[in-house]
Amino acid sequence: MADLASLCPGAAWPDYQGGGLLNLMQTLSLELGGPDLGHAPLASDALAGIGRRRHVCLILIDGLGDAQLRRLGPDSRLRSLQRETISSVFPPTTAAAVTTVLTGRSPAEHGLIGWHQLHGEEIIAPLPLYARHPADAGGQELRRADTLYRARPLFDRLARPAFLYLPDFIAYSPCSRYHAGGAERVAYRGGMADGFARLARRLADPEPAFHYLYLPQLDTLMHEQGPDSDAARALLAEIDAAFAALLGEAEGCGAAVIAIADHGFIAAPDAQWLDVDADPELYGLLARPLSGETRLAYCHLRPGCAARFIELARERLGHACWVVESRELRTSGAFGPGPAHPDLARRCGDVALIAKPGWNLRDTLPGEETLRLAGVHAGVHPDEQAIPLIVYRA
Repeated sequence: MADLASLCPGAAWPDYQGGGLLNLMQTLSLELGGPDLGHAPLASDALAGIGRRRHVCLILIDGLGDAQLRRLGPDSRLRSLQRETISSVFPPTTAAAVTTVLTGRSPAEHGLIGWHQLHGEEIIAPLPLYARHPADAGGQELRRADTLYRARPLFDRLARPAFLYLPDFIAYSPCSRYHAGGAERVAYRGGMADGFARLARRLADPEPAFHYLYLPQLDTLMHEQGPDSDAARALLAEIDAAFAALLGEAEGCGAAVIAIADHGFIAAPDAQWLDVDADPELYGLLARPLSGETRLAYCHLRPGCAARFIELARERLGHACWVVESRELRTSGAFGPGPAHPDLARRCGDVALIAKPGWNLRDTLPGEETLRLAGVHAGVHPDEQAIPLIVYRA
């Protein structure tokens, strides 16, 4: 990533060669009798021999970056069992990183690269599948899912049954249905306690199995109240207590429990939100509204306008973001190894605006409320990229 390092000083990029989320999934797949995904294995031995356990659990705590665990839970059970600090993917955001977990494929391969992204002629949210632009009345989710998701699910190709424990509000979505494949989805209700309880009950089964528990609650709260809020600290303590109780069940049956995150977080100061559409000359060079994330905006430009847009953006927005030609992200390998999704180049647009520390970029379309968040991710700050690898073996 040396070329990108010169463009974005101090930026943190993912490690796809042995120290990242993609490598963890390669190793986990091989340990559990799944396919060789063609990626480098995890460089450490944190998962060595874990496939010999009757039950293997993977808990994904959305948003629990290494920085959040270190600051909010220094004395937690989770922190005491942290084996490594590994990297997420680029961009470090749920659409990209969780899809890597569910498929074992890099963002370059699976093609989901932001909360909003171009798909056909629409800008859609690839997880809930609504259209941001042009806005519609809904009901098109299945149509979009049929043409959007391409990477083959991983968990139903392991050499043991797999169970996915998902909140009831996403368990039946087209996204969850596709990425579970033939694995069984178990909807939990009423908060994370029910998810932990359903998983714990399954550990009594004598048949070997793989279990995946997805916890989005901390991510939601940190977006709303900030990554260093008292509420985030309290919620992490609840998660840690439930995790510790699960370890008691795992102890009795010789299970292994792995806990990871998809990305970390940084705070989003109110004074550092930049409205790109407030500059009519600059914004007028766009062929479509912004896509991507507030920390990483993909810009699709009108024909022949790239040079002018780059010049103006560096002059007027340079205090808040790095202006990078999107092809440099692709050719540098920022999105990861493997054969690129056929729509990757188009989804990246012509230019990427990569927010500097503390900054966020937005535009507001008719009918939308101006976006305000207390915590964010998807950029290149080290706290967005670094995630913990937590391993317990009974």
